[in-house]
Amino acid sequence: MALVLNTNSYVEIADADTYFETRIDSANWFDATDEVREQSLVTATWLVDDREWIGSAVSSSQALAWPRDNAIYNDHRLGMQVTVAKTEVPNAVKIAVYEQALHLINNEDVLTGSTQTFESIKVGSIQIQDANGDVTRTPKIPHEVLKQIKPLVRRGSSAIGGGWWRAN
Repeated sequence: MALVLNTNSYVEIADADTYFETRIDSANWFDATDEVREQSLVTATWLVDDREWIGSAVSSSQALAWPRDNAIYNDHRLGMQVTVAKTEVPNAVKIAVYEQALHLINNEDVLTGSTQTFESIKVGSIQIQDANGDVTRTPKIPHEVLKQIKPLVRRGSSAIGGGWWRAN
């Protein structure tokens, strides 16, 4: 399925191009084919959209979680509460999609969990060596994406790593 705005993606390729024109380390975005960029935006939207968002969907028939009704969050940068209009997709959600799309392009096997290729594994005196000298796992959703959408996700939601809580 091709990219369809507000059906399977919050943004279009032209929007992403504009965003990446001023972002450092975005050459891989422009090196990718239109087909790959489109696929990355659709997949990124799917990954970002799967959250327990504040507010409620405007319509039970909408394809994506946004726009939402009663979406009120605390904007730490502004130091005040912000109400998202019923027809709006917050800029933070769009930025999260751009960043997630680039992450998918930069780490093509991240969804399969096979982004780490070991050159050697030694058992005697334990040694692990991978192809790029980095033994960390690449996350499916990077911290930068989660940071963008954090104010828009319900508090205590495990969908963003809200963690445990206990009433005393």
